[in-house]
Amino acid sequence: MMRQREETIKVWFDMWLGDDITPMNAIFTDDVEYTECWGNQYFGKKEIGQWFEDWHKNNRMSVWKVKQFMHTEDKTIAEFHMEALAMNGTTRWLEGVYIIEWDENERIKALREYGANSRTIRPYGE
Repeated sequence: MMRQREETIKVWFDMWLGDDITPMNAIFTDDVEYTECWGNQYFGKKEIGQWFEDWHKNNRMSVWKVKQFMHTEDKTIAEFHMEALAMNGTTRWLEGVYIIEWDENERIKALREYGANSRTIRPYGE
């Protein structure tokens, strides 16, 4: 079960690295709730699909990889690193964490994203 969940999350990441939304129907419930760390929320596969397609018109994901997974009975925490390049040349880096809830068929029913800028500074250190 845990390996299947990890593979499902990797499919989601691979979708963003490419531009193929096809696997979305198999990995999410119809009424999935998705919250980005920036505050945007998407309810249902239709809204997630619209966001995915709109995002790919002006951006390209260059790196998105999992650092580690942690599992409970009905949740998975995935720590990740991602880098995205906008068509205007701006690059965004994110150290993130997903908290993912699963349904009884091992599909994602809720996903909450938390993140921090990976370009950190030490204001009081060397």
